[in-house]
Amino acid sequence: MVTVVLVIFLVMLIIGVPIAVCMGLTAGFWLLVTPDKIPAMLVASKMYYQMDNFAMLAVPFFMLAGQIMERTGITDGLVDFANSLVGHIRGGLSHTACLTGMLMAGISGSGQADTAAIGNILIPSLTKDGYDEGYAVSVVAASGGLGPIIPPSIFMIYYATATQCSVGKLFAGGLIPGILMGIGFMIVGYFYARKNQIPKKKFQGVKHILITLKNNIFVLLMPCIIVFGILFGVFTPTEAGVAAAIYGMVYGFITKRLTFKDLKDCLPQAVVSSIGAIMIVILSQMFSYVLTWLNISQVVLALCAHFSSDLGFYIFILVVCLIAGMFMDGAAIIYLFIPVLLPVVSAMQLDFMHFSMFFLLAASMNQLTPPVGCLLFIAAGINGTPLKKVIRPIIPFVIVCTIVTLLLIPFPWLGTWLPSLL
Repeated sequence: MVTVVLVIFLVMLIIGVPIAVCMGLTAGFWLLVTPDKIPAMLVASKMYYQMDNFAMLAVPFFMLAGQIMERTGITDGLVDFANSLVGHIRGGLSHTACLTGMLMAGISGSGQADTAAIGNILIPSLTKDGYDEGYAVSVVAASGGLGPIIPPSIFMIYYATATQCSVGKLFAGGLIPGILMGIGFMIVGYFYARKNQIPKKKFQGVKHILITLKNNIFVLLMPCIIVFGILFGVFTPTEAGVAAAIYGMVYGFITKRLTFKDLKDCLPQAVVSSIGAIMIVILSQMFSYVLTWLNISQVVLALCAHFSSDLGFYIFILVVCLIAGMFMDGAAIIYLFIPVLLPVVSAMQLDFMHFSMFFLLAASMNQLTPPVGCLLFIAAGINGTPLKKVIRPIIPFVIVCTIVTLLLIPFPWLGTWLPSLL
């Protein structure tokens, strides 16, 4: 019966059935053919319990903050400031995209919102400056992909609800790896610019930096308030989502860049953006409960027993996440694999925070890996770039993500030092 369940799930996944529907139908089939094994009322209560979580309220609020950020032109201010800092380095506009992605990651927590906002501004500018359109799409998608890693992160909120761990500690753990990835993306941009002889721009001076800082001080305060507010315990991640949305509204109304009509449009869009992930959360709970009942964890534990060290297990996790990321999104990877892997982590006596950060970094790469990489589709759709032109340019960015993820194996403090201070 285990084989039947897995075959049904994989067949639906391969033919393109949405991942939430795959999990729901597979679990529903099991419940229908074995009604005496798992009481339906128990499954329903577990699904409700999964949603009855205060941290999940942060998801629609951060989605709303992302919508408001796009309407109020907050992205424009971040781009101006980032460009004044790194625009004069070879590959400057590429560096600007990376630094803007790092700053915006501290606002919305959503890679999709960040990619769309950065791309609308920078993809036309990148192609105009001589960057290949495939590379322009890739660097914007990679920069937007920092959103799920640098706090606050909706992706980490999903993980916290699946494991009942501290959202604040996960946020803290993602800060250093996220910054390292951003620096790695800039290195890729530097060598790309040298190879393709992209001309350097003249440094406009420290005075220009101070002017852009002054002009955009209230924009730059937004990620600082949110990130440091969470890390220093001023507010919870859910309250941070509310703070981000309110700050964006106040800023928009004061600068007259946001109208009540815009806000009225943002509200339903934020709700719709949240529904897909929430459906995965609900249906995955039913599916994971079926997998738990079928003792899939014991099968994985028996497989992991053949690894001679923890290194083998972490490499196994990385490979599984990379393969799964080609067919499903990050939330699905979390809710599908975590219920199976947590008993294995406990049996192997691994550090939970170290495993969590490694898994999150490995799973977050799904946004950049074809054929499902959602950020590639978003960025490519901005200027109509065919996806086949993006496949080669995105490879160096995926390699950077992989290297940073692997660095957590010999240097676990990269992901555990900041959480240990909280």
